[in-house]
Amino acid sequence: MNILIAIAAFCFMEFVAWSNHKFVMHGFLWKWHRDHHVNDHKKNASQTELYKPGFEKNDYFFLVYAIPAIVVLIVGFFFHISALIALGIGISLYGLTYFAIHDVMIHQRLNIPFLTHTKNKYLRAVREAHLAHHRGKNVRDFDNYGLLIFQFRFLKK
Repeated sequence: MNILIAIAAFCFMEFVAWSNHKFVMHGFLWKWHRDHHVNDHKKNASQTELYKPGFEKNDYFFLVYAIPAIVVLIVGFFFHISALIALGIGISLYGLTYFAIHDVMIHQRLNIPFLTHTKNKYLRAVREAHLAHHRGKNVRDFDNYGLLIFQFRFLKK
């Protein structure tokens, strides 16, 4: 049963990430998320642009997602509630997956060759869908808010 809870938590986190990305990051906390888009455009622009890799305000969202998972895990371990431990593991595994795909594979904040140069059709579609999101011209011009689930058209390319 705990394995099912962890899998369900992992899957549910994609919906949480999608809705938070659309309504929070591109909403009232755009001030945190904006630099992620600005830095991405600078990184991909001409060499004369000033781009400083490293910490972005957008990285605060790591804490927004990590703190609840940590609290759930601590409570689960302290009170020996295996369902909470499974929930925390599912949320944490989604966070690790998000980091590996978003920060390493797509934005290449770390150079891990098997992730940054993948030939996998699904992972290439994930990358293309996310990059399409970054090509938007204003805060309302983005249409790909999820990470692992995206429009089927990206698989056809």
